[in-house]
Amino acid sequence: MSTLAERLKRIVRGDVATDADTLKKYSRDTSIFSKTPEVVVFPKDTADVTSVVRYAYEARGRGEEVSVTPRSAGTDMTGGPLTDSISLVFTKYMNRILKLDTDTVTAEPGIYYRDLEKETLRKTGKLFPSYPASREICAFGGMLANNAGGELTLRYGKTERYVREMHVILSDGSAAHIRPLNPEELADKEREQTLEGQIYRGIHRLIDEHAEAIETARPSVTKNSAGYSLWNVMDQEEKTFDLGRLIIGSQGTLAIITDATVGMVELKKH
Repeated sequence: MSTLAERLKRIVRGDVATDADTLKKYSRDTSIFSKTPEVVVFPKDTADVTSVVRYAYEARGRGEEVSVTPRSAGTDMTGGPLTDSISLVFTKYMNRILKLDTDTVTAEPGIYYRDLEKETLRKTGKLFPSYPASREICAFGGMLANNAGGELTLRYGKTERYVREMHVILSDGSAAHIRPLNPEELADKEREQTLEGQIYRGIHRLIDEHAEAIETARPSVTKNSAGYSLWNVMDQEEKTFDLGRLIIGSQGTLAIITDATVGMVELKKH
């Protein structure tokens, strides 16, 4: 019977590793925890991510204990990117800036923030300003997964403030384009007989049925580092519904982000 690594090698273009040094390296983040993955996959592109997630989805349907945990730079201090199954590491290949405009940048999750910042400042004089404490060593995907924010959070806000849209892979391996939807677009999504459509219907119903409890639970704080911010999904003023506000900060548990577009601000002189 073939091993998990052998089966994965047949379906991805990227690298699949099980050597002791690689497994040891990805058994830690910056927390006190340790968990050794069975296999480490370095996806080359979105198609690889889709293949790995779809494989895990089908394997679990057969009763196998297989899961996928996305990872970028591993600077998390909670053990979030650790797993004893498939560690999906983006920093090796999926680390490109895909598009840079005057006010926004689109990038893959594996790009280091220091490289992203250097490029956007050089070409536009602007930067994506989350300022986490790990800003010199963290990567873009982790900032999205953690809803990163640091010493200048009170001035600039956290990562969620800047995310405009993203492409993600859902738990069944299907792709979704996540962005704020107006009521007509939301109704169209909810009519889809797909996992994405099911998610939109379920979250919309949950928020409608428990609106008072959700609003009561909204933390009255200047910085909230917990995820699953249901109170942010519906913007009553703009009349939009944005699942991205739920995915940001969810530690990769709801969807795997393959690229995201974020806003930028002018770098202040002082």
